[in-house]
Amino acid sequence: MTVKDDKNHGGVRIDPDRAHWTMWGEVDAAVQARDSGRLAAHLRGRVDETLTVDLEQVTFIDSGGLRLLYHAAETTASPPVLVRTPTKVRDLLRLTGVDTMFVLAD
Repeated sequence: MTVKDDKNHGGVRIDPDRAHWTMWGEVDAAVQARDSGRLAAHLRGRVDETLTVDLEQVTFIDSGGLRLLYHAAETTASPPVLVRTPTKVRDLLRLTGVDTMFVLAD
């Protein structure tokens, strides 16, 4: 299932064939409210896979976006792998103390 991209906001694209998300744009509380259910359903269908999250296209992330990542880390057997993570997102993960819940691969 793909949500239409709104160029003025952000979202999460799910790869239906594997445990992979691509976050883009402004990943905030509105994105969390809209997408948390389908992201949780995707994780339930991929329990034996390591989730990879591509963050290269993220321009902004707030507590809503962090909650999506945190929930993924809390509900998967292995730490999610964050790839192409912008410095501002890495800094926020470190500042909030959740960076150790993920594998930061770049």
